[in-house]
Amino acid sequence: MLLPLVLTLAAAIHAPASAAPATSKSGAAAAASALPDTTAAGFWADFAANRKYQLKAIPGRDLLVLLPKERTKPERAFDLIERALKRVDAILPPRAVPAPAPPMPTTPAEPAAAEMWGAADRALDHGTMVVGLFRQPADFAAALDALGEAFPYMKAWTSSATNLPGCILERPLFGACVDKVPGMEEWSPDHELVHRAAQLATIRRVGRQPVWVGLGMGWNVEFDVLKSVYCFPWRDSFVWATEHGGWENDLRRTWEKRKPHAVDADELAAIRRGDFVVGDAALAWGFVRFLAKHHGDRLLPLLLEFNARRDALGKVPTADGRHWTMAADFELPAEEQARLIAELVAPDALQQAADWFRQGASWKKPTVAKK
Repeated sequence: MLLPLVLTLAAAIHAPASAAPATSKSGAAAAASALPDTTAAGFWADFAANRKYQLKAIPGRDLLVLLPKERTKPERAFDLIERALKRVDAILPPRAVPAPAPPMPTTPAEPAAAEMWGAADRALDHGTMVVGLFRQPADFAAALDALGEAFPYMKAWTSSATNLPGCILERPLFGACVDKVPGMEEWSPDHELVHRAAQLATIRRVGRQPVWVGLGMGWNVEFDVLKSVYCFPWRDSFVWATEHGGWENDLRRTWEKRKPHAVDADELAAIRRGDFVVGDAALAWGFVRFLAKHHGDRLLPLLLEFNARRDALGKVPTADGRHWTMAADFELPAEEQARLIAELVAPDALQQAADWFRQGASWKKPTVAKK
């Protein structure tokens, strides 16, 4: 069972106050050598050493993996994550996005905010992802405690989340699950790693998205890499063996009964965190799959615009009116999602999706979109 949670609170991360800058060359060199390591690798180095975890970078990827040192055949985990990332790249091709120029540090011992793992101003397609597979709940709780200390804006959440079997965070880019969760059945760490890596890569590439996008991407990558689904967010009911596959047939039966209705953007927007509904899961998976399969060149622009509109509409001014923060619980309204889908995909995209659900492989994409 997967319990992903994406936290998005726009709060600056500041380095601790430092001493006055050194004036001599030797003093400057000493100060430089004392600079704190604010990278993701630096953040997790002590945790890995003290709790006997291996911390490995995926070659060619801005991603680190935390695994127990005693875990046999770690290459399988690394391979699954790489396959998940490649599938995300195929669905949402990477763009050439230059990294923003980091601001100059105010003192030699203060790192620039943009260089810090989890900086609030992370540019899309930048930032190190960290995926952790923890050997037991106590290790996961310790990891959350470390995050809460480093990122005070999430401390209240990390204190209450230590009993969860995992999480997905937007800032910093962190996904985790526990290898063995007492009392949980139908659990697969392989699927957890694939799903979390896929969701993190999606967040890194296109920013905060409606819930159905993140879940739909995770489930699509699961299906494509592992040929079934074992991640069931926020679900505490029994999982039938038949529910690991067969989603396409379930969609077909459901939408045959709803003929000739189109997909309703209100239904997509109503998929929220904290509540698992079988029909919602199939819809999220199916609509992302429809877009990727039949409008693949439009999916990336659509999600980038979703993120841009969220940034524009979700800002809340501070009490003094001089600054703003992002509402943590803001979701892009259904009417805005419907408008963007019609403008950037096709005017009848919601009807097309419903027809594809009903007809499957026999459905033919319209050569001219209906007005």
